[in-house]
Amino acid sequence: MNKSIYLAALASLALTACSSDDNDIFDKSAADRLEQYKKDYADVLTAEGGLWTMEYFSNTDEPGYVFVMKFEKNGAVTISANHKWIGGTFKQETSLWKMIADNGPVLSFNSYNNLFHIFSDPANIVGPDAPLGEMGDDINETGYGHEGDYEFQFMEVSDDGQTVRLLGKKRLYDIFLHRLDPNTDIEAYMSSVKDVSSRFSTTFNDLTMTDADGNLYRVYDMNTGVPSIYPLAGDAVSQTVSANGIFTLEGFRFMNPVEVKRADDSTFEIEHLFFTESGAMTGDNITDLRATSPLENIVRADITWTLDSESLTGKAKTLYDTANNALVAALTSKDILGKTELTYGSVGGKMVPQLVTRIGNRVCRDYIEYSVKKDENGNILPSDQFHFSINGGNNTSIKYNDEIPAYKALKEYLSGNFVMTAVDPLCPSSVIFTDKNDSASSFKMNSK
Repeated sequence: MNKSIYLAALASLALTACSSDDNDIFDKSAADRLEQYKKDYADVLTAEGGLWTMEYFSNTDEPGYVFVMKFEKNGAVTISANHKWIGGTFKQETSLWKMIADNGPVLSFNSYNNLFHIFSDPANIVGPDAPLGEMGDDINETGYGHEGDYEFQFMEVSDDGQTVRLLGKKRLYDIFLHRLDPNTDIEAYMSSVKDVSSRFSTTFNDLTMTDADGNLYRVYDMNTGVPSIYPLAGDAVSQTVSANGIFTLEGFRFMNPVEVKRADDSTFEIEHLFFTESGAMTGDNITDLRATSPLENIVRADITWTLDSESLTGKAKTLYDTANNALVAALTSKDILGKTELTYGSVGGKMVPQLVTRIGNRVCRDYIEYSVKKDENGNILPSDQFHFSINGGNNTSIKYNDEIPAYKALKEYLSGNFVMTAVDPLCPSSVIFTDKNDSASSFKMNSK
């Protein structure tokens, strides 16, 4: 943004007040000029249909919240929201707005709106599961509430009139308005913004960030809107930094630029993270941000991965179909190849990774060992390479290995060399396995 209309207004008012002859400086008095600025800003808000998205922060501990606001020339404003404090569902409510004078032009939401003023209401914070207007369990009884603002000084308007920077009157937080097409489907727009945050999973909480120099960092709790970051080669206790931000359709913006610590305690700043075409993220001084490597998630003991039999292609499909047909021919029509999983189970009191297949109601377990490399601290090194070795199995598995060679051949193939690719680089709940020696052969596994 290139213009600071609000600051210019203050400067002009100050010069006018110090002059013995208003006409030497301006044609209008300070009061008249302030009224003109109020009108100009009101016209900005109501122009082109008057529809805006607001990126709002109430404090430094909570994530930011997105509202959609439609400003009418008659002083009405319709506010749309779907944040968790109103149950996470889409709601709209119409209230009033006004441009007032208070050390410059100020946008005031001057009648109570349940969707918006909940953040500036100095009352106990009620748990987000309470329906709108109903009582729930207090989760903060300080009587300060969320401590947000409902009046905002105008600071800047972009040259094209599409972006406005406001400043919270009490908290002095930057609040941005971005103009929307008046034909925007508001509920769909809000849903799309909400979908951005839902890409970040509590199951796959850890992300790996790479800076411009190739250094790696762990990012976690991104799904909360208050992520934490520390250098992988540093100390997770003393070098972790946390900061709140807001999800947008473009990515994630920190409320204030956050100083990330390198392993040597030097720092660099990040303010924005943007989605890339691949579905990962990049940003200020950041070349890549994505979930930890597929291997690190596949070998986790707390996740079971299930083969999607509909996703098989090439050689993998041929071997699967051949094994299935051989089982049907050798046994009965109902004894077909069922669910195939990578999971963990107890063997001799120890949790062991297993390839589990099912033949009808029979469960076959093959005990496996993943090929992983670890650093000096025992951390699994990131990799997209997948291979495991079969080291025995239960009696049922051994029996069918001996009796049905096509079934054994399928399992041996699954333990081969594959390259893994997460379907969503930020939430690897589904992973595609591609034969390292035959790119036409692949399958997908889904987590649960």
